[in-house]
Amino acid sequence: MDRQYNNELTPEVLATMDQSPLTVEQLAGMNDETRALTEEQDEYIRQHPVTSIWRQAVVGSLTRKGGKVSSASSGGEVITSSGKFAEFALVGDEVIYPDGTTARIISGSGSSISNNGRGYALVGSYLSNGDEIISTPQDIAVFCCRVGETMPDDFMGAMEM
Repeated sequence: MDRQYNNELTPEVLATMDQSPLTVEQLAGMNDETRALTEEQDEYIRQHPVTSIWRQAVVGSLTRKGGKVSSASSGGEVITSSGKFAEFALVGDEVIYPDGTTARIISGSGSSISNNGRGYALVGSYLSNGDEIISTPQDIAVFCCRVGETMPDDFMGAMEM
């Protein structure tokens, strides 16, 4: 079974968000313009630490009331904690419960990033039955907000289905 991840902002998560992915050797191999831009971005990251995260939901994400994201229509995939590929879920995709009932995802990334006009489902997204996605089996795809930044007005707002 896949390990599940939530939106908790732990020291380990922060460490991965606030460090440059480039080595000194990689920076040295860049032309001056690219290196300057990269260093400017790294300085912005140092000056604006992450204040909150929202992980993207995929098939296999779990809900508070025992549901599981069962279908996804984004066409994009990510590797889960068990090394398998799982598709990103969108607002409108389905969650199924052990008793066979279903619900639709009604909130997500909004206009901050969308796929054919539909926001991506996130840990924290609400469902048509009042439930909420609480975890996802992937730890790679994350939306973040940094000091001094705000999310769009429609971020995590419910959409009419």
